[in-house]
Amino acid sequence: MDIKTAKLKILAKILIMLSAIVVGASLSGCVNDSKSEANELIKMLPYNYNGFVYVNFETLKGEESSQYRSKILNTLKIRDTNGDETGIYINKTKRMIFGGSSYDNFVMIIEGDYDFDKFKNHLKKVGINPTEEYNGFKIYSKPNEEFALTIYKDMIIAGTKQGVRECIDVIKGKEESLLKNEGVMDIYNKLPSDACVYEVRNAYDPWDKTIADGSSISFENNNMVKVVRVEKYKDEETAKEKYEELLKKKEMDEEDIKKKGIKVDIKLDGQYVIVEVEGPEDEANF
Repeated sequence: MDIKTAKLKILAKILIMLSAIVVGASLSGCVNDSKSEANELIKMLPYNYNGFVYVNFETLKGEESSQYRSKILNTLKIRDTNGDETGIYINKTKRMIFGGSSYDNFVMIIEGDYDFDKFKNHLKKVGINPTEEYNGFKIYSKPNEEFALTIYKDMIIAGTKQGVRECIDVIKGKEESLLKNEGVMDIYNKLPSDACVYEVRNAYDPWDKTIADGSSISFENNNMVKVVRVEKYKDEETAKEKYEELLKKKEMDEEDIKKKGIKVDIKLDGQYVIVEVEGPEDEANF
C-alpha cells in the first residue's frame, strides 16, 4: 500500500467515526423532520455507495463543535481556517455528508455560508488549481495527487478524484442516486425522522455478524439524547439470538441503567434488532 492510499483510508475511517464522537458536543434541539434536509445531500451520493454519515452542525454548539468542523475542513488542506484568509468560516459550516464505495473511493459534501472567491484564491496559494473540467465542473487538485475537490452552489465536494466525478455524474442526472439503493435505504427508513446525526452501512460486519446496520442521534430538551441502533442479520434465527443476548444484558445491567437515569427499549422485527436508548447526554449508551 502506498502512502497516499494509506492516508485516504485513515481519513475515511476518521470520518465514519464522527457520529460516535459528536455526542460529546453541546447540543441544541433537532428539527422535526431532519430527514428531508439529510435527503438533499444523500441524493447527491452515487447509487453504489455502501453507506453514509450525515451530521447537521447547526444543532451543535460550543468549543467541541468548532473542533469537529475544523477537523473536517483540515481534510480540505485548509490548515488556517481564518475566514478572512480562506473564505471558510468554521462556525458557518451547516451540514456534512460522507460516503464511499470503499476506503479507497469516497466523497464528502460540506455545506456552509462561505466566500468562494476567497476560497479559490486560497487554493491557488497552496498549489491546488483546476486540473480538469468534468461535465461543466472545475475539479481542483495538486499534480499527481488523488485528493480533489469541486464547488457546487454553497457546497464543497471533496474526496478521491473518482468519488468527485461520480458525485458530479449523479448531480447531472447521468447516474442513479444513493436514495435508490434499497439496501442502504432499508436501514435508513427504520431510523427516526428527527435525528441530527445518521450513520448507515450496508455491508457485512464479521465482528457483529450483521449484514447492514445504522444509528441515529436525536437531541431533546433538558440535555436528553436519544440514540437508535438498527442491526440487520442474515436470517431471523440469528437476529433472535442477538435479541435474546441483549435482553440478558439489559437485565444484568438493570441497576446501573436505573442509576444512570436512562431508558432502554429492545425490539425484534424479523431480521432486525432495534435498540433505542434515551437519557442524559453523557449516559445514553448501552
